[in-house]
Amino acid sequence: MNSIDNLSKTNINVLFNIAKQFQTNGISGTPCKNKMLCNAFFEPSTRTALSFESAMLRLGGKVINFNPDNSSLKKGESIRDTLKTLEQFSDIMVLRHPDKDVIKSSQYYLDVPIINGGNGNDEHPSQALLDLFSILQSPSVSKGQAQTHAQTHAQAHAQAHAFELCIIGDIRYSRTIHSLLKIIQIYELHCNITFLCYPECEPDELYMNEIKTMFVGKEITIIDNIEGSIEKYDVIYSTRRQLERSEETKNADFDISKYQINAKNIERMKSSAIILHPLPRNQEISYEVDGNHRAKYFQQVKNGVYIRMAIIYAIVFKELNNIFYTEEYNYQNQLQSEIHLW
Repeated sequence: MNSIDNLSKTNINVLFNIAKQFQTNGISGTPCKNKMLCNAFFEPSTRTALSFESAMLRLGGKVINFNPDNSSLKKGESIRDTLKTLEQFSDIMVLRHPDKDVIKSSQYYLDVPIINGGNGNDEHPSQALLDLFSILQSPSVSKGQAQTHAQTHAQAHAQAHAFELCIIGDIRYSRTIHSLLKIIQIYELHCNITFLCYPECEPDELYMNEIKTMFVGKEITIIDNIEGSIEKYDVIYSTRRQLERSEETKNADFDISKYQINAKNIERMKSSAIILHPLPRNQEISYEVDGNHRAKYFQQVKNGVYIRMAIIYAIVFKELNNIFYTEEYNYQNQLQSEIHLW
């Protein structure tokens, strides 16, 4: 899975249903016994690396972790030869690299399945999956989606149930945001999107045009302060500034208060609203928010284990296109919608 573009809505529903089964029922047996996952991370990682390791171990498999600082890369070995070597030790590889083209090119010379663990400022597909999985658990979102399923697919009905999503942060360079926008489009999630961009982190003209093309008919808004509209949103997706992605903004200071979620302004949010963050955070969400019922970013981390278990399981057992999972998922949603309407 190199890109969110490789997934259809059917694929996503399959993964979500498998993840829900793991979340609800746990694991039966050791489905990945004798399988080896290699974490090949050429950039730092806490959650992605450890959640893939946790996911594989829970499935009964084994994990090896590659450390580039202690490898033959220091002796001049090429990335290609390093990855070809790691391939000999593993059945699945999770690859993260600062050069977005390394993952794209690796699919042409590696035979093991490659999972994109983050490629530069381009994409982070598994993060997008767990982000969407977390968004769909929001009361406001799940209710709107259920009502939409129960009605016709006419655009007028779909638009009537749109929820309000505010994305805060580095819109230009954040790969988690890039992937989230892609998966929202693929999943046909009914939402209006507001961007609150850090200074010099606004989408450039080319990317903004791409976003508008992705979301034709949807309301796309850019604001410059969270205070004026925080009570409007059903989901706030906050991110840190991507200082490592751009030399031009490394030393730029800015007033975080315009973007920060804190104990004062959180109480103006809807009671049903949720706050997400892909983590790590800097100062964009204060620690005092952590105990609030709207704060779901650590649950988001936990969801990441279930989603990554589902990804590994689907790869090993080739379940990604299993229509049974999709039909079961849809029937469950339809039944829940009808019960709600009763």
